[in-house]
Amino acid sequence: MDALIVGLMFFIPGILFFFWVLFKYTEEEHRKEIKKWRWFREDKSLWVWDPEFALFQKIANKSYYIAKVIIMLSALIPVIIGAFALWVFFSG
Repeated sequence: MDALIVGLMFFIPGILFFFWVLFKYTEEEHRKEIKKWRWFREDKSLWVWDPEFALFQKIANKSYYIAKVIIMLSALIPVIIGAFALWVFFSG
């Protein structure tokens, strides 16, 4: 029963987040996000504390499509975890 709950808790939000990114994350939204996080790019001392986010910001500035693919791939992580938990529940 625990695998079913974990599977559904990861799978359903993961699918929803994936479709949200697929249909709602537009180029206009991307420009808004870049403008919103401009202060982070300009402050070099913050790059020490959050290097992963800094790397994503650097990549996101280059291309909307690369940023969208990265976000879609990160949305697939909970889907995969949920699918694996559902597989464990239904197989045994």
